[in-house]
Amino acid sequence: MTKSSFKLATIYKIPIEINYSWFIILGLVIFTLARGYFPLSNPELPYYVHWLMAVIAALLLFLSLLAHELSHSVVAKRNRLPISGITLFVFGGVAHLEKEPTSAAVEFKMAIAGPAMSFGLSLIFLVLTRLFYYFHLPTALISITNYLFVVNLFIGLFNLIPGFPLDGGRVLRALLWTLYKDIKRATRIASSCGKAFAILLIAFGFLNLITGSVISGIWFIFIGLFLQEAADISYRQVAM
Repeated sequence: MTKSSFKLATIYKIPIEINYSWFIILGLVIFTLARGYFPLSNPELPYYVHWLMAVIAALLLFLSLLAHELSHSVVAKRNRLPISGITLFVFGGVAHLEKEPTSAAVEFKMAIAGPAMSFGLSLIFLVLTRLFYYFHLPTALISITNYLFVVNLFIGLFNLIPGFPLDGGRVLRALLWTLYKDIKRATRIASSCGKAFAILLIAFGFLNLITGSVISGIWFIFIGLFLQEAADISYRQVAM
């Protein structure tokens, strides 16, 4: 466990850690939901209910992200790749592999497992939203499950963007690895795509700040900076 994180639990013999930076985004998610999303979707409810809804939705989002990362880890362990743990931090999490995948096929299976889990969760929350609406359950509950349907769908789609170290970037690396038979070359190209996408996000974030969309601008800048750093770290680990 690193000094910047603490151990939360052990699941499937995999240590789960939370980086302290995660609390920054947890607070931002709760604030955004309580002051923006839920007041718009449920204006008839008092403000304290919006805050309660925001806390519940944020914690369920946390569990969704954990399930996303666990799916990567389970596939890795089934392919005899040791996992030292999972760290949840600013924009999701990372499953710590003790060594790189042994083949492009294993890399592809590991990479696609995360988005598949997110899409599966999105479908579950969509079904729950429909059922809750059909049985006339409280609108607060319907809004929470509808939010989780949308956000898990977004997480799945976002992670399929072909920029390393996103899952889509790992899929791209697997394809390039198959093409060039060289993991370092494949990683370099996929990481370059990740950095380019990160720069676009940062630029879009600053554009949002200039036009007055402060919260969305902060989100895009944070995500872009994280992706840029993660792409650098991931490439250095493979290049060593």
